[in-house]
Parts: sequence; structure tokens; C-alpha cells
Amino acid sequence: MALASRWRSDKEEVVAENGIVTAAHRAAAEAGLEMLKRGGNAIDAAVAMGFCSVVVEPYMATIAGQGYMLVHLAAEGKTVAIDFNGRAPRKARPDMFRVIGPASWQSPWVFEVEEAANRTGPMAVTVPGTCAGLCLAHTLYGRLPLEQVLEPAIALASDGFEADWFLTLRTGNQLPQFSADPVLGPLWLPNGHPPRSWPKPGDRIVQRDLSDLLRRVAREGADAFHRGDVADAIDAFMRQNGGILTTEDLADYQPAVAEAESAAFQGHTVMAMPTASGGTTALQTLNILDHLDPAAYFHNSADYLHLFIEAARHAFADFYRFLGDEEQTPVPMDGILSRDYAREIARGIDPARARVGAQQDEDSVLYYMDRAIHDPWAYNGTTAPPALSPVAAAGREEETTHFSAVDRDRNVVCCTQTGTFSPGASPPGTGVYLTSSMGWFVPQPGHANSIAPWKRPLNAMAPLLLLRDGLPVLCVGSPGGRRIVDRNLQVLLNCLLYGMSPQEALVQPTVDASSRDTFVESRMPEEAIRALDALGHRVRVLEDEPGATDNFAHPQAIAIDHEKGLLRAGVEALRCAVALGY
Repeated sequence: MALASRWRSDKEEVVAENGIVTAAHRAAAEAGLEMLKRGGNAIDAAVAMGFCSVVVEPYMATIAGQGYMLVHLAAEGKTVAIDFNGRAPRKARPDMFRVIGPASWQSPWVFEVEEAANRTGPMAVTVPGTCAGLCLAHTLYGRLPLEQVLEPAIALASDGFEADWFLTLRTGNQLPQFSADPVLGPLWLPNGHPPRSWPKPGDRIVQRDLSDLLRRVAREGADAFHRGDVADAIDAFMRQNGGILTTEDLADYQPAVAEAESAAFQGHTVMAMPTASGGTTALQTLNILDHLDPAAYFHNSADYLHLFIEAARHAFADFYRFLGDEEQTPVPMDGILSRDYAREIARGIDPARARVGAQQDEDSVLYYMDRAIHDPWAYNGTTAPPALSPVAAAGREEETTHFSAVDRDRNVVCCTQTGTFSPGASPPGTGVYLTSSMGWFVPQPGHANSIAPWKRPLNAMAPLLLLRDGLPVLCVGSPGGRRIVDRNLQVLLNCLLYGMSPQEALVQPTVDASSRDTFVESRMPEEAIRALDALGHRVRVLEDEPGATDNFAHPQAIAIDHEKGLLRAGVEALRCAVALGY
């Protein structure tokens, strides 16, 4: 292994008593803290941050995006999940895109589609969920008026916000595409160039159409987006440009609200989304690890990392083969989350050898696990349906954002939302950047995550909430596509098993087992890397570096100490994320 200097960045942990927030952009975090100081609760803070995020970081999430939110209600002692994932338009069909080959290992996608039509342009657009999801969360659990909660986002859109280095980088990387777009170019390329972030003050980004839309949402709620003039304009744009999203799709969309799914682990309860997602895979991984006693090993030792990688890879095998929208695809959810099934998998994990089971195609991100011990239907209590094709990796979402909030009463919100703006998908005059998320589906028929009308695409977002004796003690979330799951879990394990504070936990070197290869961060001890290689893992050492890299996810975490009455928050160190408290 060559000697090289490596990033070792960190940030100060924030400790507060009354309330605390984390977000990927300072303006969003400031809005969340403002809501808490005004007497709002964690839900008000989260909704304010969610709407600010779609203004200041639409390269991560837009008002036409989608997401998952966990809400712990302190007075009721329960955790609910709000699923505002998008849906395929009703005119979608399984063979609507022409597959031209497998994607390379560097790609976020499974297959390459002709003209990348499943991830750019009008045909790639999914039914939006973000506006409806945030509004529903506020309606159900918010305390302040919606008009007040949206004030910061409206101001950021109408008065503008100053570009930071990350925005300059993002727009610079997409300069050719944005330059050709009649909506994105004038807004996001001042004078035809990426917005200047240095020297200060940087260029300001003003979005008047979006501010008008947000004012209407503040008065009318999600109907301002999903019905009326904006919906009609989106429909017209789709018809004029070959898209299939309709006013009926927009009007019929509703987020889903249900009790969160849970798994017992090391005397705690871990809460996640109850729908097929990265949360399912996170809980399954913990179920497997609970039979392997990871706490018996030193932190980030080769033995510990080997058990984690093996457990995670088996769980991801089920993610790729069995998970899809349960409304339309038979999914053995009870079997996948069964403790007995986890025990069977754990028994098959050899502490001295990696069971990779990967095909040897170096150019493909597709991989197949050894299915000999993988039959969740046997633990599901139902008859298995006809077997679906054993396709491997579903595409990961390119970018995401995350925010969390804890208030004085210890209500907690942990929310990950996504949906990047992309060229050719912005109806003029609406302020809406539609999200091209059809690429999350497998663009071939016959798989659990194949395209179907009104189907929800599978994604890896996985906000997690840890409870002890019914009280929330830790929330963890990350942007970062399918890398989210393993990074969130390692932060949680660092806190729970090794007693780390949130900031200490999330800056530790990490591994990822969501693909054919095992990605290992370059800061990992060299002896551990050599040992993993000797155990048979297909090790690929990558650097976690600043900028637009998605080698690993970029977590945030908040710990709640009920005895001392303190809140501790940490955020990733290589981007613009911030924690604020009071």
C-alpha cells in the first residue's frame, strides 16, 4: 500500500440543553433552530429545514423530490414513519426504457439505458412527494402556523442566498448540461458561469418563481403544488416534451403514515421505515450481527469489520433480490426481518473466510450472492410466489440530504430526502425542479424493483432512531445513496458498542458492503485492510474526500442524554453540514 497524505478533517461537537438541529446547509439549520426558539417543536423545525433545503441545495433535494421521515412523539411514547417516496406515473410500463448494457462499477446505476432516458429528461420524472410529505408532517404534528414555518425558505428564495464552495463545485461539474437548459442556466449560472463563492461575498441565487410557489404552499398547503395552476403547467410541460406525468398523478398522490418498523439490538430498539428501503436492510443487518456478538471485538479490528461486512452483504443480497414496493410486488418482509432467519444467516458466516459469491465481471456493478442459505420466504409465514429473476444491485440515488431535530420536550425528527434538479425537467414559471428518479427502478421486467404504473421505486435512504427503555437516545441519518445504510449502521454501532460521542462516531474510518466489492476508507489501519484482503474480501481502498464524491455517505447524528438533560450533535466534516443548538 503506497504511502500518502490523507484527509483527517473533523468538526466540533455541539452540546445543548433545550434543542438541537443538524442539516447539510447552514441556512437550513438556522431555520430549524429559529423555529425551536420561537416555541415550535421538532416537527416545525424539521419542516422548516426541509423546505429550506429545496431552496438552497436542489442538487440534493427539490420540492418535487421524495423522502422518509421518522418522528418520535415524546408525549405518546411512539415513533411514526412518514413515507413520501415518489411513484412511477400511471402511464409507466416495465419496458419503457431500452437497456443497452450493464453499468460499470463506478456508476450509480445497474444498467445503462439508451440516451440515459431513465435518469434525465421528462420521461425519467417520478410523481413528486416532498411538498406533500413535509406539509402532512406539519398538519399532523406541527405546533406553529405553516406560514411561519415557511418564512425562512420564502426569504431564501425571494431575497436569494450566497453561493458556497459546494454549490460552485456542483454547478461547475454540470456546466454543459445547465448551459443548455432555458430554466436552470439563467438561475444557476450567473453570467454564464458557475456561481462565484470566493472571494466573499459570493454570487447570490434568487428564485422568484419558487418563492411565489412557497408563498402559496404557506397559505394553501400541498394543494398549491399538487392541484391548480402549477399542476396544470407541469402537465402541459410533460405533454409538450414527451413526459408521462399528469395532473391526475399529481392530484392523487398521498404520503403514507404508519408506525415505524423496529428491531431489538443489544438491549435497545432500533426504529426504521416500515416500507421496503435501506431501513429494512439496516434492521436485517443488525439482526444478523446480534447473533455474532460484535462487541467482543476491538473497534475497526479486522475481525469486527469482517463480521460487519459479511452481515451487511447478506442483507444487501436480499435488498437487491427481494425488495420492491410491497403494494405491487410480493415481498417477504416478515421473513427478511425474522430473528430466526438472521440466526440461520449468522450460522453460515465463517469468521475465517469471506463468503463473497460475486461474479467475476470486473465491468459490472451487478453481483449475485450465494443463495444456499437465503430463503426469507421460508420464514415469512406465507407461500412463496413464483421466483423473480435474481438480478443484483438496484441503482442508488445520486444525491440526498438529511436533517434532524430534537426539541425541549424530546420530540425527535430524523429525515432523509432526495431528488436532484436535472436539465430538461423544469417547467418554466413554476419554480419546480422535477425529479428524474425512474432510474431507481430496474429498467427490465421480471424483478422485484421493475417499473410498473404507480409503483414506488426502491431506494436506500435509511434514517434510524435508537431507543432505550422507550426513550430516544440517538438518531442517525446520511445523504449518500446506497452507501447510506452501512455508514449509518457504523455510526450507530460506534456510539452503542464503543461509547463514542456522535461527532467522534461519525468521523471514524468506514467500510461499505453494498456492492460487489468491499469499499474501505483509506484511513482504516493498514493491518486491518491487509487482513480483510487475506480473508477473501474484494477490497477496494477509496478516500473519503471533500467535494462531490460519493465514495461513502456523509452522516449526521444527535445523542440524547436524558439523565443529564443534554443533547449532543455531530455532522460530517468534509462538506457544509452544521449542527446548531441552544
